[in-house]
Amino acid sequence: MEEPQKTAISFFNFAHSYAASALALRKADVRATHPRSPVSFLFFHAIELYLKAYLLRQGLTEETLRRRDYGHNIMSLANAAEESALILTDADKEVISHLSGTDNIITSRYIRLGNHSRLPMDTLHETCFRLHSAIGPQVYEGSGVSRIPVLEPGPLNKLEKMDIQKAGGNC
Repeated sequence: MEEPQKTAISFFNFAHSYAASALALRKADVRATHPRSPVSFLFFHAIELYLKAYLLRQGLTEETLRRRDYGHNIMSLANAAEESALILTDADKEVISHLSGTDNIITSRYIRLGNHSRLPMDTLHETCFRLHSAIGPQVYEGSGVSRIPVLEPGPLNKLEKMDIQKAGGNC
């Protein structure tokens, strides 16, 4: 039996599930030797899925996204998303560049000995939050679905939100 075609909304919801699970696991006091690795992987995969949701909404097919030039290559996914008018912040570009240029994604899944450059969890959370906020309304637009999953903002986005609210109150 052939699997039904996945949509931008299904990819977005799956991304949200990974990001929300990363937040929940991060808050849990897991007594383990490598508690950051599963959380990092969840954030990394959420970033990839958010970008794929956006590209599906822009008309790319799931088959195209499976190809080697996209696949799990988040730099290629991010470049294609930017070419399709997704606005990425400098911070998000830095995160994506770091993930593409290091072994962070692999070492979150597999044991690699030695020193590794790691991004702070708050930084990964922030990128997921910004992608969620930018892509969600677009993938849901015209779908008839009015309830978009909510992702908790990270510490920096909470501060930006408060600054915006304060500025709005002074007008």
